[in-house]
Amino acid sequence: PKPCLGAGKECCSSILLDSDLAVHKIQGDRLGFYTQFGYYGARPFYRQQGGDFYIFYLEDVQHWIECKNFYGAGEQFSKLVNEMNGYCLDDHNNWSFYNGSDLMYSELLTSNCSKIEDVCCQEIFISSANSEVKTGNQSFYPDLLKETLGIYKSIGVNNGRYVYQHENQKSFLEYGARHYWFVTLGIGKYSGRGLNSGGSVCPEHIEKEWQISDKNEDGEGVWKEDPELKITCVKKTNDVTPKPSTTKGPVAQSYVQIEPARQASYSSVAVVLGCILMLLLSMMIAF
Repeated sequence: PKPCLGAGKECCSSILLDSDLAVHKIQGDRLGFYTQFGYYGARPFYRQQGGDFYIFYLEDVQHWIECKNFYGAGEQFSKLVNEMNGYCLDDHNNWSFYNGSDLMYSELLTSNCSKIEDVCCQEIFISSANSEVKTGNQSFYPDLLKETLGIYKSIGVNNGRYVYQHENQKSFLEYGARHYWFVTLGIGKYSGRGLNSGGSVCPEHIEKEWQISDKNEDGEGVWKEDPELKITCVKKTNDVTPKPSTTKGPVAQSYVQIEPARQASYSSVAVVLGCILMLLLSMMIAF
């Protein structure tokens, strides 16, 4: 049964925990989309979608905290704290984040009612104006890198964000535990062909800081900046395109015979014939 503390009050079942670039670079793996997982501390508690983090109310300190791997742990394991005692997580935002040495308040760190399908695109397009650029015989984008450009579609959720797969099924785009978006040849790999060390809940919201794989003069793998790499939204789940009408006005209905009406007409004829027959019989008797 529901705890009585918030009796009659409905809390969000899906929460987005998000912030600006500065927080993403430090605690980005703890951000993203969360769904309600049960109750703890007489309040709902949440688990990161496809991730390792929980958000719950800690009664000992009377505020909400985040913790990795399990809920109910002490505040010493938390890197994000919402110092308010409301029944619902989104009642008030008073979040602080651990910056490496201290908890720092940020008005841009917020939790709100949101579903991933309403915020992020399920189908995206990765492109770059540098894909056809050449310097002498050297192409900015070798053929293997060009294969990573194109349409990607979401195939699931990991670390609180969508995971995308290229339509050629050879490459993936995912947010890794090291606070960056990665274009890889396999989910969970730590090497790839594209990297963004900034941060965003949705990849189409990233505006800069993309890098692509390259090799230096010694043949060693390095990253190089591509300021022209962009991710654009192709389709959201709630995008509904109405089918165009092929008619220009009212359409006449086809003729349909209705059996009861036909039977009614037969009955009327029978009544008339019966009356004529009765009239003839009465005339014969009279003569």
